Amino acid sequence: MPRQIGFLDSAGTPRLKILISGVLSNEPQEFEAIVDTGFTGFISMPILKAFPLGLPLLGTTTVMLADGATASKLTALGRAHLGAEINFGVIILEPNSSDVLIGMDFLLRFEKVLFIHTHKPTVMLEDCKAFDDGLSPTGKKEDIQAPRT
Repeated sequence: MPRQIGFLDSAGTPRLKILISGVLSNEPQEFEAIVDTGFTGFISMPILKAFPLGLPLLGTTTVMLADGATASKLTALGRAHLGAEINFGVIILEPNSSDVLIGMDFLLRFEKVLFIHTHKPTVMLEDCKAFDDGLSPTGKKEDIQAPRT
């Protein structure tokens, strides 16, 4: 899949356009999503934006917020689309938010690496395999070593 290109907004927040649909719907809707690496989940979105997608409710989950507090949230099942790639995942439904967030589970499911270029300002998702091949002189994954701590 080709690279996904996004942008940094005026506050320096990385954003990408993604498509989200219900599990039974073939009509995905486009959303401008914040890439939130502090969010371990798949997608979080306002409940009012989720209603037109027909996302089936799964139940509730308890999440830990950035300040350490916990909150109970409704969850639904949905599909995210990046080009021709589609992945299913749990979507957290937010009653008091206007932002769509994509988190680390989103990046892992789509096997993407996140790059942020502050001088452009550009945000890019690259396939993990393409990234790995670019790091290795032979194109072999075993040639790539994690940094030593």
